[in-house]
Amino acid sequence: MNALALVIGNNNYLLPKNKLDNAMNDAKSISRKLIKLGYHVIEILDCTRNDFASAISEFSTKLEQYNVGLFFFSGHGLQIDGENYLAPIDADFSEEKVAKYTSFPIKYILTDMEKASPKIKIVILDACRNNPYPSTFRGSFTNGLAPIYAPKGTIIAFSTSPGETAMDSGGGKNSIYTKSILKHIEDKNIPIEDFFKRVRTSVHALSGGAQLSWEHTSLIGDYYFNSGQLIHSVNLPYPETVIADAQFVSDGSEVAQIIEQLKIYDYYTQEPAFRRFKRLDSALIDKNLQFLLGRNILQTALGGEFKTRKYIDNLGNELAKWTVDKENHLLNGILFEIYFDSSGRFRQGMKFKSNLINEIFRLEEDIRYEASFNFIYDQLQPFRSYLFYLPSVTPVNLAIELQFEKKQLVDPEIHKTVYKLKSILFQGSNILQLDEEGTFYTTSTYDQFFDELSLKLCVPKIRLTLSSNFEDEIEIIRKPFHYKLDIH
Repeated sequence: MNALALVIGNNNYLLPKNKLDNAMNDAKSISRKLIKLGYHVIEILDCTRNDFASAISEFSTKLEQYNVGLFFFSGHGLQIDGENYLAPIDADFSEEKVAKYTSFPIKYILTDMEKASPKIKIVILDACRNNPYPSTFRGSFTNGLAPIYAPKGTIIAFSTSPGETAMDSGGGKNSIYTKSILKHIEDKNIPIEDFFKRVRTSVHALSGGAQLSWEHTSLIGDYYFNSGQLIHSVNLPYPETVIADAQFVSDGSEVAQIIEQLKIYDYYTQEPAFRRFKRLDSALIDKNLQFLLGRNILQTALGGEFKTRKYIDNLGNELAKWTVDKENHLLNGILFEIYFDSSGRFRQGMKFKSNLINEIFRLEEDIRYEASFNFIYDQLQPFRSYLFYLPSVTPVNLAIELQFEKKQLVDPEIHKTVYKLKSILFQGSNILQLDEEGTFYTTSTYDQFFDELSLKLCVPKIRLTLSSNFEDEIEIIRKPFHYKLDIH
């Protein structure tokens, strides 16, 4: 799908009474769902007016290259003199005139999207959570948003009917409206108008009839959020059956048979298949099959097949014969498999195949494989906000700060002081996400934890710089047995 989305969620408005609980959660949830559906997503959280203007500018410029454009906003919206505005976190609601000039007119967004000329333009406004302005304002400062004219090829969806307010809560960590969108957006082969009818039914039910979502549309033809094609990658020089290799069908050739056998998680099938692979003449193999071989060699090595694992250990030398005109499609396949699944979807939720990145990413600065690392760097650009590290020919170290609590006890078995992990900080934010139902802690060495963190972050150890509040003392730590790392 050739689609671009700008997703904005604003919680932390200037005054405590104007703060929202779920707008940022809504933006994050929508972003992740859109990525799963094949969108390239620009996500902005807690944006100021300057951030808003910059994001709209970036979005409208990039949108010229896409067929579908989607704008989603979660936060405060307001209507002044019949015109609608979206409020950045630094909006000033103290006076009517000031509120108008410190908020962002929706008409500017519609105009920029129309100029970019994608075939389909979708605007979703989960706004009007409550009344952020004083009750002393005159009628020109009205609850809810006013109806908006939808230019040709546009659908504008509102969380509630014109002039009404929407609920910030009621959907758990999301608003009722966003929760309803998330519930239905993956329904297959549903025209977008029918999709929003389903959303409206859910909103009405969840709100006990108090809230009714609303749309204005001038779409021509059908559009489906999920038409069953969930390929995310951009400008790939391979066909869909290679990007989504679950669709691969063997033509009976020797190479196709090898690929089929490598896909089978059985040593007695994979081992002879890999021996046959080693005897192949690379010059006689189509680039698409080379790409598929690379993908399946990685999954075979990760499955534990010894010879394939050894091949990865010596990857730089083994790959040399597969390079033609500086392109190495076998390595492209290996790198792609780390980040994209068998349906061609980005492995969201940090579910990357990272166990062999220390061996594979040794090649980042190897000039022989520059084209392959440029290839994967380009493929990951739409998802960079979901990555801690992008492999590159000019790699940059990732800095992580660990915070420990020094426990005044000694482990009876190892007779060493134990340090309990409290937080993992990335760019000043704690990315350590614990189970909501309680956390069981386990003991490990600091070096073992370093290895584990490298894989969870999908960062090679040589590119990972750790610091802590007990820098030179730590040998043994207590860490959560189950935990996630949340880049947002």
